[in-house]
Amino acid sequence: MQSVITKFTAAFATLTLVVGLALPLTSQAQSPVDIGVRGGITQATFYGNDVASNDFRPGFTGGAFLNYQVNEAFSIQPEVLYSVRGAKNHFNEAGTLENVRVRQDVIEIPVLFKLSAPLAPITPRLYAGPALGFLTNSEVNGNDADDAFGDADFSGVVGGEIAFAVNKGPLSEIALDGRYTLGLTELGDVEGFEEVSTSAFTGTLSLSFSL
Repeated sequence: MQSVITKFTAAFATLTLVVGLALPLTSQAQSPVDIGVRGGITQATFYGNDVASNDFRPGFTGGAFLNYQVNEAFSIQPEVLYSVRGAKNHFNEAGTLENVRVRQDVIEIPVLFKLSAPLAPITPRLYAGPALGFLTNSEVNGNDADDAFGDADFSGVVGGEIAFAVNKGPLSEIALDGRYTLGLTELGDVEGFEEVSTSAFTGTLSLSFSL
């Protein structure tokens, strides 16, 4: 538990540092920095040479983000997210792992590079970027399985969103987001279950607030 708290604290400190570096760059007229929260559903599974067939596992995802608007069309957005991922009905080629349900709790830190179409009040956006994930808990069929998986996951993220300008008080916009995350790290750490990586589709609703 202490390890989970340490990793989450480090992730939060990283986001705070980014905020601190960005704030001196803000103008007096209008701040290019927004902060926000998001929450939604993740559908995750595994892929790799040790995976013959799999079903998606639904789970929660949510967290906070900071968006720095470089110009009208381009922005950079680091995030700190907590996600419940994994897979169900896992089958390997040898047929020795059947009807297995895997749950993984992950603290994920994506850094997204976003392109916006300068339209109002509805703004479509596309984005891509890397993400670093820390596996804080792994379970197989409800039993502890931290030793069966690695501790970190590096992945790539692509997606898009539709944002609706609000500009009422501190609330600047509401957005619907859809993204695909492809794990680039082999997570398995036991024989016959080594070449296993994460694949996930995520949909969220986010609220952005101007600083």
